[in-house]
Amino acid sequence: MSVDLDAIHAALPPLPQTIKMVVSDMDGTLLTPDKTIAPSTRAMVKVLQERGIPLCLASARPPAAMIPYIGQLGLTGQNAGFNGGIIFKPDGTTSVSRVLSPDVLSIVHDMLHLHGIETWFLRQSYWMVKDAYTPFVQHEQGITGLTPHQVPDLRKEFEGIGKVMGVSSDTSLLQDVETELGAMLQGDASVRRSSDILLDVTPALANKGEAVRELALAHGIAPHEVACLGDAHNDLPMFSVAGLGIAMGQAEDDVKAAAQVLTDTNERDGWAKAVERYILPRVPNP
Repeated sequence: MSVDLDAIHAALPPLPQTIKMVVSDMDGTLLTPDKTIAPSTRAMVKVLQERGIPLCLASARPPAAMIPYIGQLGLTGQNAGFNGGIIFKPDGTTSVSRVLSPDVLSIVHDMLHLHGIETWFLRQSYWMVKDAYTPFVQHEQGITGLTPHQVPDLRKEFEGIGKVMGVSSDTSLLQDVETELGAMLQGDASVRRSSDILLDVTPALANKGEAVRELALAHGIAPHEVACLGDAHNDLPMFSVAGLGIAMGQAEDDVKAAAQVLTDTNERDGWAKAVERYILPRVPNP
């Protein structure tokens, strides 16, 4: 069934007049499919910096997998990892660090195990897996540069866990588990897919909407003066908080429907096009 995006967007609030801050997702948004930063994106980041507009990253990644890109872009402010579970500075120091309770971890672990979904635990940037040599682990290691630590029993590792990841190539199963776990853990955890094959479980306040509020507050900026860019279900909370939500061209229809405007894909300079078309015209003059 097709989705009438024009009709949905017509019912959304009007676009804000002023943008004073940008919060961007990384994978599928700021980064190209090969996990690099396009020259056009670098150029637009520089323009934002010259115009005095803070750029913050909000990602499902742990800080250690974000900091190299933060350095490449010369960002100096705070950013959000684990979908908002960790707020940190470029030097890695944290101002917010939320963890899941043992009760929640037990439910999540057992549910993922029941459905045969590969399960990973993250304690800050310490990544724990049952098998360090699965194709999914090897792929993730190549993307993030993190080292997987093989542990025999994840149930003995419930202390200080900021995020659980469920990984499966069965996308419909992952959607069903997202819905089921989300209902079971409502108020106790945030359950969102960050891609077709990745399900993230983080503390209840560890969502990108809360991250936008906290990052904006740190700059003395109201959330309605923030523009957000994203492509996945874990970006939906920030679309609901920010004044301007921009979805990437390759996003699923429900993500596009939640955004006020659409841009091109992340392999066709969508990030830079969005900044140039929708954000810069709303940046106040110095």
